[in-house]
Amino acid sequence: MESGLNSLNSLNMKTYKMNRICYILCFVTLILSLINMSCKKVIEGADTTLPTPPLLPPPPPPSNQNILAQARMNMTIELPMNFAILNGETTGPGRNGAKVKWEKISGPASYLLVHPDSLITKVTNLEKGAYAFKLSATSNTGQISTDTMTLIVQDATSTNKQIFFWNLGWSCSFGCALILEGLLYLPPNSPFTLYIRSEFSSNWELVVPVSNTSTTRFTYSVWGNYINVFDMYNFDPTDHPDIKIVF
Repeated sequence: MESGLNSLNSLNMKTYKMNRICYILCFVTLILSLINMSCKKVIEGADTTLPTPPLLPPPPPPSNQNILAQARMNMTIELPMNFAILNGETTGPGRNGAKVKWEKISGPASYLLVHPDSLITKVTNLEKGAYAFKLSATSNTGQISTDTMTLIVQDATSTNKQIFFWNLGWSCSFGCALILEGLLYLPPNSPFTLYIRSEFSSNWELVVPVSNTSTTRFTYSVWGNYINVFDMYNFDPTDHPDIKIVF
């Protein structure tokens, strides 16, 4: 009798385990079916076409411009001063051995280019009016680049002599500064005062010599015949300020 009960219990346990496995398999099958139906609905309601990749712009053609001429320093001088310095620059791999030439393209008839075939040259015999000068640079392979600058000659607006450099760009080769050939206009050892006016302002601000104790925003240093102007606090590379030299 006891042996029969044990056999019955063993059979019931096996049946229970089988039923449990079947239940689990049915549950998993049901879950998978629901997931499959949900995916079909999403796919049926969606655009099954493969997205077209965006068209990329064609690569730029290889540059054949191996020289670039830059006529720097738009300026205003005041009579009786009647000369100015044209300051040019060439960049690019073709600048070595390049030929350069300055020429007047508009303005009064009176002028004299002292060394028109040099990047930096003096122009004299100027009279009242607006001049435009063009710098041309020709590489050894015959490629040409040109740039222009404006020179305004006006009547004196002050009892002092004044020179204005306008719409200047910051040079950031070794720290950012405005680089002017201003001392070329001054008599030797002549004292001068420097002012700057932001492109976004109408006020002239004093520029003082560089000093470890200076709290002024704008300072300058002298190197050779060049004046380097620095913005010590709120440097803005997008600003193209004007500089005024009074002497």
